[in-house]
Amino acid sequence: MSEITIEYRGKQITASLGRGETTAGPATPAGDQALWYVTIGGTALTKFPATPGDSEETVRTRVLQWLGEHPDMLDRDQIILGGG
Repeated sequence: MSEITIEYRGKQITASLGRGETTAGPATPAGDQALWYVTIGGTALTKFPATPGDSEETVRTRVLQWLGEHPDMLDRDQIILGGG
C-alpha cells in the first residue's frame, strides 16, 4: 500500500507514502524516514511519519483526525504557495 484515497466532505484527499524527498530538491532532514504526504487536488496539506504497522485503516484514521482538527483547509478553493 503506497497510496490511499479518502472521500471527505465531497473532496478527494490522497495520502501517498514517500521517503522524505521533495520535488524541489534533495531529501528533507527526515532523510530516509518514510512519510505520508496528504494532498487535495495535488496540493500538499500536511505530512506525518509512517510507522511499520500502518494499515489502510490506521492511515485513514490519522488523516481524518487531522482534517477534523483543521477544517479550514477544506474551505479554500485554492491554496496559493508563496503568498501574494
